[in-house]
Amino acid sequence: MQNKNEKILETEQTDNAPGWLDVARVYLKIGTIGFGGGFAVMDLIHSELVEKHPWLTEQRYQNMVALAEMAPGALTVNLLSGIAYRLGGVKTMILATTALIMPSFVLITLLAGAFLAWQNHPMVKGALDGLTAGVVGLLLAVVWSMVKKAPRHWCCFVVGLLAFVLGIVMPINPIWLVLMGGMAGALKVVVETLRNRHINTPSENNGTK
Repeated sequence: MQNKNEKILETEQTDNAPGWLDVARVYLKIGTIGFGGGFAVMDLIHSELVEKHPWLTEQRYQNMVALAEMAPGALTVNLLSGIAYRLGGVKTMILATTALIMPSFVLITLLAGAFLAWQNHPMVKGALDGLTAGVVGLLLAVVWSMVKKAPRHWCCFVVGLLAFVLGIVMPINPIWLVLMGGMAGALKVVVETLRNRHINTPSENNGTK
């Protein structure tokens, strides 16, 4: 029933697809107030694209996050570019991504000279320390939010715990952890399919006899 409802919702979203201007406006907002980058902005992206503007289902959003993590480059740009392409094609992707990075480009250009001139000032150092602490707090909040929405299955718990341990103990590239999770999820589906066939086959034979 849940899958059926998600398919109906996705069909409604396709029928009421946003225009490129609407997408660019939302992306401009994310690029302007989305401080911290990466996972620090994930909560804002989810709020804008899944809750406030229901352009994506929760499952579709999680799938796009997983795909964005597999691609090289900045996670935020990968994710939002992929979503924009899904919402409106190449034109929407180009315009929305430009709107996303424009505030950062303008701001960093204006502040670069000022920072170089005042980088040794105690107040500037204190402000940077405070920003770092704030970003760490945002990251922890986003991680906790993703943990609560993670699939409730023993295989997913094992994969998540193993990725956590390997990420801390070993200097392993995150792409291998993501691929490992994808392979484990696919293997789980294969095992469940074979098991269901094995369970259903005897009953079908008995019914035939």
